[in-house]
Parts: sequence; C-alpha cells; structure tokens
Amino acid sequence: LVYHKPKFVLSVMDDDKKYVDQQRRHLGHVLEPRYVRSGMHPVGRLDYDTTGLILFSSDGKLTQALLHPKRGIEKEYVATVQGKVDKERLEKLLSDGVETTDG
Repeated sequence: LVYHKPKFVLSVMDDDKKYVDQQRRHLGHVLEPRYVRSGMHPVGRLDYDTTGLILFSSDGKLTQALLHPKRGIEKEYVATVQGKVDKERLEKLLSDGVETTDG
C-alpha cells in the first residue's frame, strides 16, 4: 500500500500517550480501518511538517529489510527551500551523505 502523507500528520499508527492531549492527526486516523485491522504499518517515517510518499506493509521482515542500514537500500528525498541556495556550499556539505539517528 502506498500513501501520500500530507503535512501535519504523524508517521505513526497511534499517537504516544503523552501527546494525546494535543490531538494530532496520525496515520491511524487517515488509513481505512480495514488496513489498520490487517496490521498494516508504515515502512519508515516522514517529519510531521513534511509531505511525501509512505509505503505500508504487514510484513515485518520486509519492513526490516527495507529500513535496516546494513541492507544499503537507497532512499531519496527532495526538499524545497526558501531563499537562495549556494550550490557549491551545499554540494560540499552533502558530499559524504547525511547521517541520521537511524545510521
């Protein structure tokens, strides 16, 4: 299953209890109940204030294979920025890739 996540939707199926009072929308709200009941879960995450494509799977092994850094599955992100971008500086900053908390 593929879904285009809009802005201001959490990339989780249920909001953490400590944030329930904020009543933030999450993927569990926007996914049809039949998919939620079937155990579908997002393969990866997108930031709350971004849009983009999210894959869903009910196969935990597939999800792990796609997400684990040792598998070397390339992910591509496109960003739109405001203002002027110094292309040379940006290329230098990104030439070795971007390290995330996931590795």
